[in-house]
Amino acid sequence: MLSCARERGVDSDALVHATGIDPRAVDDRDARIPTAAYLRLFELAVRQTADDSFGPRVGQAIDGAAFGLLGFVVASSPTLREALDRFARYSRLLCDELSVSVVDRGDESEIVYAMNESPYVPALFEMAMVHMVGTARRGTRGAFVPTRLCFRHQATPREIPTLTHAPAMFGEQEDAVVCKRELFDLPLRGYNATLLSILEARAAEVLERLPNETDLLARTRQITRALLPEGEPSLEAVAEQLGLGGRTLQRRLRGAGVTFRALVDEVRHDCALAQLKDPDVSVAEVAFSLGFSDPSAFSHAFRRWTGRTPGQRTG
Repeated sequence: MLSCARERGVDSDALVHATGIDPRAVDDRDARIPTAAYLRLFELAVRQTADDSFGPRVGQAIDGAAFGLLGFVVASSPTLREALDRFARYSRLLCDELSVSVVDRGDESEIVYAMNESPYVPALFEMAMVHMVGTARRGTRGAFVPTRLCFRHQATPREIPTLTHAPAMFGEQEDAVVCKRELFDLPLRGYNATLLSILEARAAEVLERLPNETDLLARTRQITRALLPEGEPSLEAVAEQLGLGGRTLQRRLRGAGVTFRALVDEVRHDCALAQLKDPDVSVAEVAFSLGFSDPSAFSHAFRRWTGRTPGQRTG
């Protein structure tokens, strides 16, 4: 995406800087950039290039190797359906917020794309579907021809039908590639059973190493605790340090049975009890170290937690 922006005269370093992304993360294959920041970057690139077809151009330019391990797992699958199933299964290697599902409806099948993060960037879905169709056509030696591409937005880039060999429908209910169901049984020319076994074992291993919900709770508490002296931390600030989008963190915390607000409250409570054990620490010091605007706000919270005031800590 940055390369395509540079080709159109845009300063890619300035783009990265404007969206607050650490420039070192751009060249680090193991770095995880928060999806919300990436979406802002993509949106800004579209705006600065003033190119209505920027998304399709990026999709056409992407090499499958850009997806790393996930791309090679997909390319080594025996059929198009199995490749898509694996992409859906291991999509978290690429992005926590991305959801790709295969839906069969009668004699048609749909590859449905969804992004559980904002902002909604139409060019991103144009990029993803143009790339998917191009990759599928190369993998099936040109046999894969979709019936249509569906987009929720209203724009009409002229290049999409030419690049995908299929009409583009806008203002639809979902972002999806639609094709005849039997096309998913097409064999892929890159199928290699031995290589697939090795790659899939590696993908499962890497996926397992990604933070699970227990790790996520511990890391969220740790980051929240570190940010408290600067004031009450926001969901977005904590999520960014976790390499997640705000909505994703919120959703995963809910899945673990806790809200972000309740977690911040819990961390403050635990830290307050620990600090008040020291008789030399004043209530005001504790209040400001926990991000409260003034001691009275802390006292109100402490009474809610414990039923007593901070001054009664030794009682």
